[in-house]
Amino acid sequence: MAHQGSRAAFDSLLAKAHVQHALLQPDGSHNDIPGVGLEEADMFQRAFMTYFSMENGRFAGNSKALAISHLFTQDPPLIYGLFSGIGRPLTLLSDGIELRAAILVMQSLTLSAVDWMEPMCELLTRPVLAAAPPQHLAPEDILNRVAYDGRLSGVMKAGPGFHGVSHVFASATAKAAVVEYVRCLDTRDLPLVLQQLAALSVLLLCATHKPGRPAFDLYLGRLPTCVNSTRVVLESWVEDHSHGVLLVRGLWLLVLLVYVTQLRPAVDGKLLVSPELAQESRGWEAIFDEFRGQAVPEGKYADVDFLRALRSLRELSAVYGAVHGRLYLHAAWKLVSQWRSWTGLGINREVMLNIRL
Repeated sequence: MAHQGSRAAFDSLLAKAHVQHALLQPDGSHNDIPGVGLEEADMFQRAFMTYFSMENGRFAGNSKALAISHLFTQDPPLIYGLFSGIGRPLTLLSDGIELRAAILVMQSLTLSAVDWMEPMCELLTRPVLAAAPPQHLAPEDILNRVAYDGRLSGVMKAGPGFHGVSHVFASATAKAAVVEYVRCLDTRDLPLVLQQLAALSVLLLCATHKPGRPAFDLYLGRLPTCVNSTRVVLESWVEDHSHGVLLVRGLWLLVLLVYVTQLRPAVDGKLLVSPELAQESRGWEAIFDEFRGQAVPEGKYADVDFLRALRSLRELSAVYGAVHGRLYLHAAWKLVSQWRSWTGLGINREVMLNIRL
C-alpha cells in the first residue's frame, strides 16, 4: 500500500490478529497471499476485511473515494485484482454501487487482494500497451482472429475450464498473442466498446453450441455479468478516462482468457433464435413469472449463476435494447427454455460446445 500509515496499520493487524500467517516476516519480507479456499486464505480474508473497514473509516465512509484510491492510486493498484475469479470482485463492486452498500465495496476490495492473479497484472501492465496499436478493432473482429490463431492451439491440453488458465500464463507465445489482442481493442470510445462487448457476451453465452444441441458454458455464461458490472462501475464511479481504459482492458483480457480456456468455440449468431423462439412475443415479466411463482427456488432457479446471467441480460437489455433490439430478450428466453446444466468444466462426458479441433 502506498499510504505509509495504511501499510503500517495493515501490518499491525496481521501481526496482532493473524500472527501464524503474518504477511510481514521478521526479516522484513512479505509472504505471498495464499489462494482462496485454504484455511490461510480465510485468515487473510478476515485481515483484509478488517483493514478495509478501517480504511472506510479513514475515508469518512466515502466508499467511492475508498475504492478509487485503492483501485487506481495505491501500489500495486487493486484494479488488476477485480478480474480474478471470473470477475467476482468486480461483480461485488457493482453490487455495492447499485445497492449503496459499503460492506460490499469492502468485500470487493478484499477479494481483489486475496484472489490477486499476478499474471493478469503482468499482462495488463506490459509497456507495449502504452503505445498506439497498429489498428483499432472491435471486440468481435478481434475474437474472429483469436479463433484461428495457431499460437493459442494446444495450450489447454487437459481440456476446457478457466481453472486451467495457468497453462496460458505458462506459455510465452500464448501470452504474447493475448497481449497483442488486448492492445488492438479500440478504447477511444468506452461506452461504444462496452456496447459491443455486451452483444458479444450474449453470443458467447448462447451461440457457441453445436447446431441442434443447446449447451451453455459456465465461464462464458459469466461474461454478460462482467460486462454489466464494468458498465456500472464505469458510469457511476470512474471519471478519469485512463482509469476507464484500464477497467475495460481488464474486462477484455478476461473475455479473451475465458474464450481461450474454453477452447475457442465457433460463434454462430444464427443459433441464438430458433424458429420457436422467433415466435415468442412475451417480454421480461413473463421471463421471471415462473421464478416468482416458486415458494422455494428449485431447479434452474436455485442455480446462482443461472439467475445472475438472467438478471444481467435484463440489465443489458435496459441499457442497449434500443441498439440491439430483442437480442437480450431472445437470449433470456433461450436460457430459460433450453438450459439444463452448465458445461465447460472439463469433466468427463459433459456436453461439448462447437469446438474447432
